[in-house]
Amino acid sequence: MVHGNMLLDLSSSPSENGSEAETKRKSFGTIYAYKRSPRALGILAVAKSIGLELEEVEVQPANFVPDYYWALNPLGKTPTFVGSDGLVLTECMAIALHVTNHDSTTTLLGSSPLDFIQIIRWISLTNTDVVTRMASWVRPLIGYIPYNEDQVLKAQQDTAQAIQIFEDNLCDRKYLVGDRLTLADIMCAGLVTFGFAKIFDREWRKNFPYFTEWYLMIMYMPMMKAVMPEVPLVEVGLPNAPPTEPFKAP
Repeated sequence: MVHGNMLLDLSSSPSENGSEAETKRKSFGTIYAYKRSPRALGILAVAKSIGLELEEVEVQPANFVPDYYWALNPLGKTPTFVGSDGLVLTECMAIALHVTNHDSTTTLLGSSPLDFIQIIRWISLTNTDVVTRMASWVRPLIGYIPYNEDQVLKAQQDTAQAIQIFEDNLCDRKYLVGDRLTLADIMCAGLVTFGFAKIFDREWRKNFPYFTEWYLMIMYMPMMKAVMPEVPLVEVGLPNAPPTEPFKAP
């Protein structure tokens, strides 16, 4: 079984014809994720912006996890990265840092050690507290878990509490860390796309104008548009009511 950071023996891979083998040799690696995965968007955007070739293999754990995938990610989650050198990485923040570090001239990791620490802080906050609270709001409304009105109301309040941290930080600054774009902006904007696609509607956005302005600024950047041409921005969000259709994974 494969765990965490390890090297996968690629020598036993099936033989390929010349052109396919050449393509794989030039590839930086493969990323396994479902289509438009919020946790993979920032990774793909950075890779494209620095000219790294990442092959994409679709895996949707909510539907089915292929047998081979458990050896790459024992939790059966996405994303997972397998480098052309055999390196296997799970967890989106680790993968994002690995991809970004491949560019020796990058400014996306901040201009000081403290900047880097703040970048990690923002990505960690978003990937844990923010995503968890958004999921608790959305999942009952799409039939992924049983619906309970009071639990949805609490999730709405909890989400607002977490987003207020962004709102307070962005009221007098353009970016999350320092005075330039960093990996924190790229990853965090990607992570909240499913909120803006499902629940952060026009009325909700009135309460978080700085957060919304920041999100749109980042998502309309060419590097983000390259991986998500249409920016998620729902006008009327999912109502706090039982779903009318069976759950369907994205």
